[in-house]
Amino acid sequence: MILIYPLSEIPKVIRKTFEFDENVFIKARDFYEVNRDMRHHKVVIYKNGEPVFCLGYIRNQAVNVDVNSPKTQMKLSHFWKYSVEDEGIDYSHVDRYQMVIYEKLEEYSCHTARLIMKHNPDMIIAFTDPNARYLFKESDKLLIAESEEELFLTHPELKELRTLRGKTDIVWDIRGVFTGNVPSIEIMTGMYWLKREFSYGPDNPDKTFYLIKQPVKENGITALVSNVMGIVGMLKEKRPDFIPVVDLGVENDLNQFVGSSGEDVWGMFFKQVSPYSLQEVYNSAHVVLDQNSNLNMNPYLTEFVFSNQRAELKYGDELKLTDEVQAYVDEKLKAIFPAEKKRILAVVVRGSDYLAPSVQKYVPHGITAQETLEKAIMYVNEKKFDLVFLATEDKANLDLFMNSELKDRLIYVDQDRVDYTLEENHNKLLIEIYGQEKKDPYKRALDYICVLEAASGCDALLANVACGVVTYSLGRNKGYEFVDVRKI
Repeated sequence: MILIYPLSEIPKVIRKTFEFDENVFIKARDFYEVNRDMRHHKVVIYKNGEPVFCLGYIRNQAVNVDVNSPKTQMKLSHFWKYSVEDEGIDYSHVDRYQMVIYEKLEEYSCHTARLIMKHNPDMIIAFTDPNARYLFKESDKLLIAESEEELFLTHPELKELRTLRGKTDIVWDIRGVFTGNVPSIEIMTGMYWLKREFSYGPDNPDKTFYLIKQPVKENGITALVSNVMGIVGMLKEKRPDFIPVVDLGVENDLNQFVGSSGEDVWGMFFKQVSPYSLQEVYNSAHVVLDQNSNLNMNPYLTEFVFSNQRAELKYGDELKLTDEVQAYVDEKLKAIFPAEKKRILAVVVRGSDYLAPSVQKYVPHGITAQETLEKAIMYVNEKKFDLVFLATEDKANLDLFMNSELKDRLIYVDQDRVDYTLEENHNKLLIEIYGQEKKDPYKRALDYICVLEAASGCDALLANVACGVVTYSLGRNKGYEFVDVRKI
């Protein structure tokens, strides 16, 4: 991101200057792109022979995230190529609002403001930064003030408008997306998420592929499925002419499935979501590369992952297990489920790290395992279920159900479970515990997929909290008799 700095920060040794014009941000952007060794130096902007301000580059990173942590999912674009003549911009995020207030004049606020003004001349654009007067002319639709308080004091009628606020600091804030308080890079990403096109070869000149290529990091199977299928769904809605393909193989992406080898995790478990192979795509003329999509600065993805959209997503025919994984699942479930038709209630009891204080603030607070057991007994008695399929990764929850009146009706997948009563497991994420155990991650994932497929094949669903098994089951099963999930 390119920021404005005052005259007081002009360097003692000036190494680069530009003459002032309306494109100074773009000129500085182009300079910093090709001169990496100059990115820690400021560019001085002159007008009529006098310096007026400086421009400086800062690397895009979230200020409230430890970028050195292996759990960090942020990989943010720097948008080295853009212009006001760009086509194919997605304005549907900003079109929800009647006014945009930018905290400061900087690279992304300047560019998105110009795009919005061109797209919708009736939209109110406001800057609470006097520097905006360098590049914008005030009018009844373009307002500049010292602060938001001054803005509303001068224009009290604006308080009634639906307002999107663009901040300069890059802060990963889930709630901000839903309340209209986002970093300017998020506004930029919402516009440009379909614009990162590459040519890898001469094939398929009449087709455009959308390559879903993102790091896995600490995500598990259900998060990967939800993220990928969410993007597939958004493409159907916004760009049905794009052909989605998936490659979850990123070099040095440390994850629980393949370490940091860079192998495509999606292809280990699932078939491609379109009839085209990765080999074909990587030799095609038009490939849009997924950008800022892994739970970070794309507002559409944040909304999808952290709202009912995720629980309501239907996966459809695009989600298919590989033949090898399907055979494993079929064999394992054949030993669990009876050959004759039975009425089966799926009961999901998420425990372990969902109980950890560091996790609870990010997830809905569900009912306890004991309360879930009592509900399961009620449903079995009232609705005459023959069997109860229990999905839980927590050994204590399995023991609870095995020692209840449901024990003779209970079926479950034989899998490694976590004993969260052990002190060494307290307040740890599952991925941390799995890392300590040093067990085969592929086998563990296969067994978990068996749990997912089993739960989604039952007649009804009861869960103590909205979690991965729930979202997967709802995505797979369109015909549950009923769904009882605490706080979807």
